[in-house]
Amino acid sequence: MYSRELDGETYTFGVSGKLLRDALLMYDHQTRTLWSHITGEAVEGELKGKRLKMLAGMPRITWTDWKRNQPLTKVLSVRRDPRRPERQTEDPIVDNYAQYHNSPNAGISGTRYIDDRLMDKELVVGVRIDESYRAYPFRSFRRKSTINDEVGDVPVLAFHDLKSNATAVFLRTVKGQALTFEPARSYTVKDVTTGTTWNLVTGVATEGTLKGHTLVRLPAMNIYWFAWARYYPETTVYQ
Repeated sequence: MYSRELDGETYTFGVSGKLLRDALLMYDHQTRTLWSHITGEAVEGELKGKRLKMLAGMPRITWTDWKRNQPLTKVLSVRRDPRRPERQTEDPIVDNYAQYHNSPNAGISGTRYIDDRLMDKELVVGVRIDESYRAYPFRSFRRKSTINDEVGDVPVLAFHDLKSNATAVFLRTVKGQALTFEPARSYTVKDVTTGTTWNLVTGVATEGTLKGHTLVRLPAMNIYWFAWARYYPETTVYQ
């Protein structure tokens, strides 16, 4: 997720149909510049070299959980084509990329890439802080859904729920103090440093010494290893 505002202008975007390093390129309607959807950087056109600001988000959280935490949320609705029958709610959602997800091949060409620290199609949580990059394999969250770690020299809390694929990465520093967190229970976690309980959807402390404070959320993405490593070859991998 990126901000559409750049240098005082607001841009609108579409899918170009082009690829760079086997990853989709967006284009903006105003200048027709091509943008990487992984880095947010303009790679060709009038705005080449510019970079969109990545915004933090939590993908694949259920509507029930989201609405409970964010009751004033507005919902994006799509106007239905009256000529097409409505999908029944009980119908399964068809994944048009299921064959690709189940294949060991990476990229459009099926090329195998050279960074063998992980399997090409292993899913990771990718995090970038300034010029430091870190990849957290999904399997790292099998025993517990939270990891206390550092990206570069910045203390972070990485959260990933294997069941829902919900992901969030926060700064662990509050009021100048680096906190250490226990394993999460659903979307709630307690830090052992102060005994404060935190909501992992909102980042807000709900009980304890730091009640009312908010963890700073960092941009993160769920992505295949080969795609992350191709764009950020200097990335480290959490072990």
